[in-house]
Amino acid sequence: MFNFNNTLKRVRLYTLVLSTLFIVSCGGGGGGTPPAGSTGTPQTLNVTVSWTANNEAKVNTTGGGYTVYYSQSSGFNIGDAGVTPITVPYAAGATSPTSTVIPLSSGTYYVRVAAFGLTLGTNHPSLASPQTVVTVPFVTP
Repeated sequence: MFNFNNTLKRVRLYTLVLSTLFIVSCGGGGGGTPPAGSTGTPQTLNVTVSWTANNEAKVNTTGGGYTVYYSQSSGFNIGDAGVTPITVPYAAGATSPTSTVIPLSSGTYYVRVAAFGLTLGTNHPSLASPQTVVTVPFVTP
């Protein structure tokens, strides 16, 4: 039997835990289009995005994990056109991974993360975290 109150509590827990989103490191090279007036050369960097682990059991077992969403539109909703999702599933061990690497071309990106868990054969995603801004610079000539 589906219990809405328990599901709502889980969604709140997912959201609370995911409110800390970190951009850890960058590295890479090549790609992108400079903005109008830019004199830089575009590049692509491997950006590591990490977040605070969620302790909910369903997130940290088979069928659970996280989805990282990114867009070049500030204030995006995860279902909007132009949003790219990256699934970071539970693989093994005590917890699901809490980071992923995204290759991003020069420009500004907005990133959000949502946890998900499998209940009665259905994927139940959480609300997404607040957005974090990632700026991949252009190389000065």
